[in-house]
Formats: sequence, structure tokens, C-alpha cells
Amino acid sequence: MISLINDKKELSFLPATPYSARITALAATYGTEQPFAMFWVQRINEKPVAAICRVDGDMTLCCGEGADFEELSCFMNAVGFSSVTFDAKFAEKLGITPQKTSFTVKYTGGAQAADGILFDYDKKEIYFLLCECGFELGDYNAFLSDVCARLNKSTAALAAIESDGALSACAFALFEGEKSVLLGAVATNPAARGRGYASKTVGTLAEMKKDKAVYLFCRNDSLAAFYAKIGFETVGRWAVYTV
Repeated sequence: MISLINDKKELSFLPATPYSARITALAATYGTEQPFAMFWVQRINEKPVAAICRVDGDMTLCCGEGADFEELSCFMNAVGFSSVTFDAKFAEKLGITPQKTSFTVKYTGGAQAADGILFDYDKKEIYFLLCECGFELGDYNAFLSDVCARLNKSTAALAAIESDGALSACAFALFEGEKSVLLGAVATNPAARGRGYASKTVGTLAEMKKDKAVYLFCRNDSLAAFYAKIGFETVGRWAVYTV
């Protein structure tokens, strides 16, 4: 049975995964009573086995092999979504063919916190850098509202580097949940590439958050080798299906 939750504590059963990082961080940021942010738990014989969140149409699924995938698929289609992010190994069981998929990597240690990292920066400059590097962010005001909400609740963190007075690179701890953290939005100004700035921002955040399981979704398969150099190992594949 899948039911709407009333308290974020109902998500405490979730393991330390990148998907639980998103779900528990969003629950901590927005609570469970907002009409645009909804959270559900699937139970089998009263035991919680999966969780779903949907924020402004974007859905995240966290589940294991013991979930009822037929029920999950029917439910997700019934409530509707604009996109769903999930572990790619469950795509066939869910009857989903994702449009995007690549490696999930997990931090195993070895990076060093770098000097000169800025943990607050002009959000508009961050937005323009991310857009220049190919991130599809939509409207700036929506981006600003979402990012600031998570930063203010300490469910996200920013790392940035300047050179010659200009923004050179940035990275985010996008979602810091109860047991795990998902890094992302890693971008380097094209004019500043090849200087190790991305490694410094990501490595600094990974070291800062290493008391929890730290994950990152590679944007494409070729980036797994880059992240391996700063202490990440490949542990699976993420997937996104967009309606």
C-alpha cells in the first residue's frame, strides 16, 4: 500500500542512497504539508519498502529489490509527474525507458579541502555559469527560490572559486539528507578549464560532508574517470524519465 506521509520521520527507514538524499533533504526543506511538495511511502505487510517525493512535478523514487514495482508504476502514473529520477537498474521492472542515464559515483576519501573556496556567491553569476555549461535550469527566479530555500535550511551547500576577480568554477551539495548527500551542478568557466578548479570545489564539498555517504551523478559516462581521480568510485547508474 502507498500512502501520503504526515511527518518526515516516516522517511527514517530509507538507506543512505543518492535518492534518499534528495527525498529527505526536500522533506526537511519544505515539510510535508505544502501542496507542491508531496511525499509517499510504500509498505508491504506494514513494513516500509520504498519512498516517493514529487516537488513541482519532479519525482524521485527510492526503493530496493523488495518493493512492489507494479504498484509503484501504477501509482506514479496515476498521480502524474513531469520527470522521475530513479536507480536505472529498476527501469525494466517499472516499465520505464529513461531518456537520460549515466554513472553514479560514491566518495571513498582521499580528496583535500582546498584553500580559497567561497561558500557564498552571487546566485545570478552561478546561474549564468551553469547555463553556459549546458545545465537546463529554466527561469532564474525559480532557480533562485529553490536554491535559496535549501541553502537556508542547510540541506544544500555551495562551493565556488574565483580567479582574476571572476567566477571560475562552482559545485553544489545539492541535497543533504539524513544519511547521504548528493553533489552536482559542477561547472567550470570554459576560459578557466584545465586548472583543477572543478576538482577543488567537488573535493572540498566531499570532504566537508564525508560523515555521510556522498554521491554524485555523472552527466555522462566519460566523467567517471575524472571523479575517480578525486576519490569517487562507480557504484551504479542513475536514470531520468521525462514526460
